[in-house]
Formats: sequence, structure tokens, C-alpha cells
Amino acid sequence: MSRLFRTVVLVAGLASILGAGTARSTTAAIKLSAYHEPPRLIQRGSPATLAYALLDGSVRGTLYVRSSLRRSYTRITLTRRAYCPGDPVDAAAMRRDKVCGDALVARVPSKLTTGSKLFYYAVLRDPASGRSVTVPAGGADKPQRVWIVDRFLAVSLGTHRFGQVRAPDAIVARSGPRGVGLTCCSDPPGGDGPSSFDVAPDGSIWVLDRLNHRMLEWRAGQPARPVRSVGLPRNLSVNDFALGRDGTFYARAVDTADLGRGNKNHLYALTPTGRVRWKAPGTTGIDTAQLQLGPDGALYAVQACGEECAPFGGHASWTPLTTPVGRPLSLAERARQASPFEPLPGGMRLVTELSYSVARFALINRADEVVRTWRVTSRTRLSGMFAAPALVGGDLVVPLEVSTQQHWEKLVLRLGPTGGTRVRFALDDRPVIGEVNLFAPLRIDSGGSLYQLRTNLKTGASVARYSLGPA
Repeated sequence: MSRLFRTVVLVAGLASILGAGTARSTTAAIKLSAYHEPPRLIQRGSPATLAYALLDGSVRGTLYVRSSLRRSYTRITLTRRAYCPGDPVDAAAMRRDKVCGDALVARVPSKLTTGSKLFYYAVLRDPASGRSVTVPAGGADKPQRVWIVDRFLAVSLGTHRFGQVRAPDAIVARSGPRGVGLTCCSDPPGGDGPSSFDVAPDGSIWVLDRLNHRMLEWRAGQPARPVRSVGLPRNLSVNDFALGRDGTFYARAVDTADLGRGNKNHLYALTPTGRVRWKAPGTTGIDTAQLQLGPDGALYAVQACGEECAPFGGHASWTPLTTPVGRPLSLAERARQASPFEPLPGGMRLVTELSYSVARFALINRADEVVRTWRVTSRTRLSGMFAAPALVGGDLVVPLEVSTQQHWEKLVLRLGPTGGTRVRFALDDRPVIGEVNLFAPLRIDSGGSLYQLRTNLKTGASVARYSLGPA
């Protein structure tokens, strides 16, 4: 699927989903489960909009809201009107893209957006049956909470200039076209080849040579050729992996030998010699980054929610797949521990909000307090973030995607502690053959380097390194 076609599909899906709430079924019970994306970061003293979409047109609702400075909730009636799932400044562009729809909406007045947090819950009702649900289910005792921010650090990107991508500082791994499996113009569209990689703590580079069913290792400082090859089970079509601390390969794969019904996508733990240690169910949703090892050693999947909710900017989650010592979590444990916030070293969490021209980021500490926040604005459309941000020397590094018409690039930002950017550069948007994965093959390490996997039918495969230090 081409990037343009994929975008059309996502946009059309969002429009149909949000618009579906206006038609009432006469044969089925009215559903009271709503699509709701909390505005995680609210400017202090500014009104806020809360919306509940994916609801039948007959559903009514009431919002109950209070700030951290108040004990009692204020009651606000939810009214049906148009809703665009992004920053208000992008509403006109979203309407042109037909990604807005019908929703129950409440406008929280500025007198309530005081203190450090906003707490709220909604009661949704079906007048015909008398049924009602509380969202979230804990109501006043366990409400939804979002952070109220006094000041965002400003980062203005202006208009992006395409075609000025940065050259690598070094090539840390390479193989000629005969050294890895590469195909052109087959299924998936555009060809196939190495699709994922990782960097070990000792600096060695591991690349998934998926067509040859193996992992290839390059030692640090020896980029010319791989020093080791680890064969993978032939029945596994692996598309992504991450290295565990004990040398385990955690892999997303399809079991091509499974001829039964049901989902063939699974998570595997493979030994350092490529044997299956355990197999667990895969996760549903759209993978938006490579499998990630969290600060405590647990494995995480980063995903958008997929078809059941709006894919733009909402319902992205960090789902733990294993315990810190590498045991698989059950589906119930995954769901219970999933969070919209990325876990970072030192007990920090990252809050991310993306829209067409505005991105907001916040670092939250163990005490659930805002440490630092940024508001990034761009005259060129921000099309998403398909790799995981990271902390480098205490600074936040974010790999955004920017686009205009047929042009797409990755824009890497090291955000400054007082605003602006300390480092900023562009990379090719799709440096690999084929579209096995939606996410970008990028890794950021805490030592101050960004790595990118690149494949080409003529030159083969390589991993490039870019310094994230100030020039």
C-alpha cells in the first residue's frame, strides 16, 4: 500500500467512524460505548473541549468536571455538534479532509481550568431504554484526569524545506545486495527485505534478514561484514524484533505453517541460537514503532487502536508484552497495564499529543507532576510519529513525520530545555524497500545517537548513525 493510499484509507475510515453516530439502528440495542480522546494537556485559564463520538444520534449525556482546586463537580450538559479530533487551529483543514463528524460535546469554561489537574467523567444515556453508562466506569471516585499546564515551551518549526536530508555521520553495518535477501516490486507492494534492527548494549548491530530467515550481527567498529548469523525457524515470517537484555530475540511473526483458523500473528521469544523459547498471542491495532525494551527491561508494543476508533492522533498505547525478566503477560495483564504514556528512565513518562500543525509533549515524574512541556508548531503538516521518542542527556528527542502533497520526510528534533531545538535534521521517510511495516526503522539510544536502517537493490543493506549532539 503506497503512502498516499494509506493516508486516504485512514482519513476515510476516520470520517466514516465519526459520522456513524447519527444513524440509529432499529434492530439492535443502542451502544453506549463512546470514542473519547482526552485532551491530556490543557493551558491554564483557557477553555477546553471534551467530546464523545461513535454514539447513536439518540444518546444524551452529562459531563461532570472539577479542577484540583475544587472538591465538588460542575455539571455540564453534552450537546450534539460537529467534532474534529485535533487541535482547534486545525479544524478547517480537518473539515476539508472530511475527518470531522458528529459527537456529544461540552465546552469546559476557563474558570474551571485552574490548579494542576482537571478531573471529569461523563454519564451517557439512552432515553428509549433508560440505560446509562458512566465513562470512565469509576465515575467521581476514579475520574479521567488531565494535566493543566501553566506554560508551554515554544518550538516554532516554520516551513519545512524538503530534499535537504542529513548525511550519516557513520555507517555502522553494511552488506552488499547478495549478502541479504532483497526483492523488488512484489508482495508487499514495493518489494521486500530487511525490515527491523536493534542496537545491543555493547554497540553491536543486529539486522533482521527476513527473507533468509536469519538475524545478522555486526560488531561495534566492524561495519564491513556481519560476524555472525543466527537462523530462525523456517515457518516464521518475522517482521519486527527487539533484543532482550539476556540476548533473547523478541519477534513479531506469522506462523506460515499454521493452517487453522484465527489470528496467525504471534509474539515469540527466541533463544540466542534462534530456537523458540515461548509463544504468546499477538496484539491488535496498528504498530507505530518497532518493539521497544522499556527502562525496566519489559518489552513494549506501541500501537494505535486501529479500525474501532479514529486513527489520527488518538488512542495510541504503550502495551507491556512481558515482565521485566522476560515472561509473557496474559492478554488481561497487558490490557490492565497498557498506558497512553511512554515509560522513560527515572520513572518519567512522556505525554504526546499530535495534530496537523501542533504537537505537544510533556514529561511527567513519579509524583504525577508536570516537569516540562513543549508546544511545537509547524507550517508544514505533521503527519504523525512512527518511531519512539527518547531522552538523551535529559533532552527529549522526537522523530516526527512531515508531509506536503507527495513529499514525506522524517524530522528529528532534540527539544531544548528552555524552548526551541538543540538539534534538528531531516531523514528520508522510507529508506527501506517495501512496506512490510508502517513504522520507521529508527532507534535512538541514550548515548546520543540515532540509527536508521536503509536498504537498496543496488547497494544492499546498511545501518547509518547520526549524532544527536549539538553541532
